[in-house]
Amino acid sequence: MKREGTLKSILAILVIILICLVSFGGIYTKDKNVMKNVLPDYVLGMDLDTDTIIKLDVVKDEDSSSEGEDESADDDTKVEESSQDGQAENKYTIDNYKKSKEIIETRLKKSGVEQYTVRLDDGTGSIVLEVPENVETSVLQNIFVVGKTEINIKNNSSNTESTDEDDEASDSSEETASTSELIGDYKSIKKITASIDDSYAEYGMGSYVKLDLEFTSDAIKKFKEIQAGYEVPTDEEGNKNENNVEITIDGSTICSLTESEFLETAVNGNLPLKLGDYTTDDDELNETLVEANSIKTLIENGNLPITYSVNYNNDIHSNISVLGIVSVFAVILAVMLVYLVIKYKLKGILAELCIAGFGALLMLALRYTKVQISIASIVSVAGILILQFIYLVKLLNNNALNSKEFVKETIDFTKMIIPAFIIAIVAAVVPALENFGVIPGNILEISSFGMVVFWGLILFELFNNIVTRAIITNVKNK
Repeated sequence: MKREGTLKSILAILVIILICLVSFGGIYTKDKNVMKNVLPDYVLGMDLDTDTIIKLDVVKDEDSSSEGEDESADDDTKVEESSQDGQAENKYTIDNYKKSKEIIETRLKKSGVEQYTVRLDDGTGSIVLEVPENVETSVLQNIFVVGKTEINIKNNSSNTESTDEDDEASDSSEETASTSELIGDYKSIKKITASIDDSYAEYGMGSYVKLDLEFTSDAIKKFKEIQAGYEVPTDEEGNKNENNVEITIDGSTICSLTESEFLETAVNGNLPLKLGDYTTDDDELNETLVEANSIKTLIENGNLPITYSVNYNNDIHSNISVLGIVSVFAVILAVMLVYLVIKYKLKGILAELCIAGFGALLMLALRYTKVQISIASIVSVAGILILQFIYLVKLLNNNALNSKEFVKETIDFTKMIIPAFIIAIVAAVVPALENFGVIPGNILEISSFGMVVFWGLILFELFNNIVTRAIITNVKNK
C-alpha cells in the first residue's frame, strides 16, 4: 500500500510538471518550416491591449443645423423640415440615437468583432467606440455608413414631349427629373447569404463570390404585379430600350440587371448576384468575400437613421501583456512558496507544486474557453490561487490527514465557497442579461471576472480531488 501511494504521488507530480510545461511553455509543431504554438492565444481584453478609439459625431442637415444655433430652444423644437408630404419630421431624437447605437453594435457582432465598447451621449447623439487595434479597417469602414438599401427601376427612355420652353432649358434639368421608381428596400429582403461558387473551377474558369437574396412574400407579390404589366419600352425609332433594375447601398450600385432579367428571377423569390470576376487567386476571392459579407451585414440590419462623421484615434490603455500576467503569477507563487517552505518544509514544497499545477491548468482552460483576460479576470485568477493556498494550509494543518479526513476537509471547504459559485454564475451570464435588456451594458466588465471564477472553482474541485489528494494524503501518512 505504501509503495502504491508513493507511485501515485510520483505520477501526480509528473502530471503537474507536464501541465506547467504545456501551459507556460506551449506545444510547438512545424508549420511551413516555422515552429508554431498550437495552443490558442489568450484573448486579451481592451484594458490590456492597444485600442482604436472612434468618435462618431452627428451630421445634421443644413436646415436643421441652423435651427440648433439657439441653445435655449427646447430639444423638441429642433425639427428638420422633411420634403416628404410636406410634413415636419424630427429625426434627431434620443430614440434614433439609441437605434443607431444598437445597429452599430449588431453590425460589429455580425462582422466578427468580439470585443468592443460603445458609449452614447444621449444629449448630442455622439458615439464613442473602442475596439482592439488589430481589427481591420476594411471591417470597420462599413460599420458606420448609413447603409440605405434601395431597389430601383431606372427608366432609360425619355417619353416626355418637348416644348419650346423645354428646348430652352439646360440638359442638366433633364438629369434632375425623376427617372427611377423605388420598388423595394432592405425590408424586401428576407435572407441574404454570401459564398464562393466554384462550380466551374474544374473547367479552369476559377471561382467567384456570389450573394443569394431571398425576398419576402410582399416583395414577391409586388414584383409579380410589375411583371404582369411590363412591356419593354421603345424609342421613337421603334428600337427596344430596356429599363434597368439597380440595387444600391447609399447610392452605390452593387447590382444592375435589365428589368426583364430581374423580374424573371425575382418573382420566384430568389436572386443570385455575381460579385467580381472568375478568378483562381485565393487572396482576391477572400477579399471579395469580405466585401460581400459587409454588404450582407448592411442589408440585414437596416440603415442608420442618423448620418455620422467618423474620427479615428489610437490610445494605449496599458502596457500589460501576457508577460505581465505570468509576472503576477510568479510574485504570488513566490510569496506562497516562502511561507509554505518555512512552515512545512518538504510538504510545503509539494503543496506549492499543487498551486503551480492548479494555476497552469486554469490558464489552459482560459485559453480554450476564450475567456477574455482583463484586469478584472487577473484579479479573479489571483483570488482563486489564494483560495487554493488557504485550502492547502488547512489540509497541512490537519496532522491526522488521511483519505477519509481529506474528503471531510474538502467537503467542508466546498460548503464555504458555495456563495462564490453562485456569484460566479450570475456574473458569467451578464452578457446574456444585457442582450435581453435586463441590465445596462456598462457593467459587462464583470463577466470576465465571473467566467474565471466559474472555471476556477470547477477545476478546483477536479484538480484537488484527483491530483492534490494523491500527493498530500500520501505525504502526510509517511
